[in-house]
Formats: sequence, structure tokens, C-alpha cells
Amino acid sequence: MSLLRTAVRPAARLRVNAMAAPVTIAVRHLSFKPIYTAESTVKGARNGHLTTKSGSLDLQLNMPKEFGTQGGPGTNPEELLGGGYSACFGGALAAAAGELKLKLKPETTITSLVSIGPKQPKGFQLAVELRVAKSGLEGADFDRATELAHEICPFSHALKNNIEIKTVKA
Repeated sequence: MSLLRTAVRPAARLRVNAMAAPVTIAVRHLSFKPIYTAESTVKGARNGHLTTKSGSLDLQLNMPKEFGTQGGPGTNPEELLGGGYSACFGGALAAAAGELKLKLKPETTITSLVSIGPKQPKGFQLAVELRVAKSGLEGADFDRATELAHEICPFSHALKNNIEIKTVKA
């Protein structure tokens, strides 16, 4: 079954590994049945430390020098968002290409540029540019595949109408 068909059919009908531990969700207001829930904890905000319950991430966080700080060797929320979005959009693009019967090259790369800047009258805002390279998709095929990928990708769903998102062929 295609990833797209899996994504649009009810979660209750998905086959789940019988050996997998049941997911206990403290949040009760979800409009869907989660397949997976990631748990991350940050102590110390932007100059803190991030860990995940699974143990797969244990990262130092530092504000970039562009914020007027000394910077540091750690990562930051914008890099983390960019990496997550690139990975998720890459999977969605593969699913979209499959649904459209298009050939997506295995060396396809997604580079994200996550920008942060001031928001008026107060606060900050984000913008994302997704650069799709080495996909083998051209013209209308590229446009159709990336449009469908945005319909599939949960990061695109979360960010659509909230921040500027641009997808370009690199």
C-alpha cells in the first residue's frame, strides 16, 4: 500500500507491530489516534540542553552569534526545524512521486533554509525555503510532485498559513 493511501486512511485501520509497546498519551485533545509520539525535553531554553526520551538525541543548544551572543558549538531550534522538515518533506516527495508515477532519483536532496527575524509589533517570525536538488523531476512534473508532497507532509500542514514557505528546484 502506498504511503499516500496509508496517510489518508483512518489510523485505526493501520497495521501496527503487535510487539510494540502501547503508546500512552497524556494529551487528550487530539483529533486523531497517534501512530507515534516523540518526547523531547529542553532545560535552559536556547542556551540549554536537549534530550529525547528514546536517547537518540542529547544536544547542547546555543544561540547563534547573529543574535548578539558569543555563539557556541551547539545547535539551535532553527537548525532542528530545518533538519526535521527536510527529512519529512523528502519522504513526502518520494510518496508523491510514487503516486504520480514519476521517477524520483535516490540522490534527491532537500536543503532547508530556516530564517528568523523580527515580527511587528513584537516577537519573532520564521520563513522556510526548501531547495530540492538532484531529483530528476523537471517542469510541470516537479511542480505537481512538490505540491502533492506539501499535501502529504505533516510539517507542511503545521506550518502552512503560519509562516512563509517556498519550494524551489536547486
